[in-house]
Amino acid sequence: MQICDSHNDLLTTFDTVFDFENYLKNFCINNEVVKIFTAFYVSEKMLRQLSSRNILTLMKRKFDIIKNSTIAVPTIENIGFIENYHDLDEIIAFHPFAVTLTWNYDNRLAGGAYGNGGLTKFGREVISILEQNHILIDTAHLNKLSFMEFVNTTKYPLFCSHTSSRSVYNIPRALDDEQLCLIRDSGGFVGLCLYSTLLSDRPATNKTILTHLDHIISIIGDENIGIGSDFNGTGECNPVGFDIDYNGLPPLLEQISRKFNSVVATRFAGRNLLEFMENV
Repeated sequence: MQICDSHNDLLTTFDTVFDFENYLKNFCINNEVVKIFTAFYVSEKMLRQLSSRNILTLMKRKFDIIKNSTIAVPTIENIGFIENYHDLDEIIAFHPFAVTLTWNYDNRLAGGAYGNGGLTKFGREVISILEQNHILIDTAHLNKLSFMEFVNTTKYPLFCSHTSSRSVYNIPRALDDEQLCLIRDSGGFVGLCLYSTLLSDRPATNKTILTHLDHIISIIGDENIGIGSDFNGTGECNPVGFDIDYNGLPPLLEQISRKFNSVVATRFAGRNLLEFMENV
């Protein structure tokens, strides 16, 4: 079964090509790895300690690690550090597939999940320029106000790389049913996060993941949902059974096959994300 993951932070975590390739050797047991969207995450600590120039320099070094990879699809998580259009030009030169405007807090571009702000004037200009350069805006981490303003701004299919269902677990980082339907109606994609604190107030299990998946499928069907693990950004928050990241996927996919059918499992594992990539 082909595996595609719309969000993994290993580009932030690993420093050499060897580390990256060694990790991929153990990516998933008995499954074919096709693509991982690997994010360079600009953390709050990084924002406090580094200038935008230093962040961009570090980002370039990280992107160079995977520039020849056929498996890794580079993305950026939180471009709110950019200060001007020159910084934005450098982001564009890295050719990321997608970028998030925020992490969890408001910045000069948009409102984060735990903030109250909407899209700023600069944020709207950044969105327009990025989309003109065929770079998707990843709506993960936006609050609902910024999300809805973005929906009315973009002409692209909506993409949310890692999230969960707010109807199942009511937290600001999750998407409500209205947002899920808007993503479906745009021909977009939702990555279901395999991260305990986005799924439950206790350590998540496959049953927890299936509860979120079951609700999302009941709202938008099975053609716009896939894996958005957030591995290497979750630390000890991986669900039970995912202690070595993707080694926990085969049992989960088997349970999805039993609960739904093998087509749903195949779609969730990677086919939906591959088709989304082809369409955009």
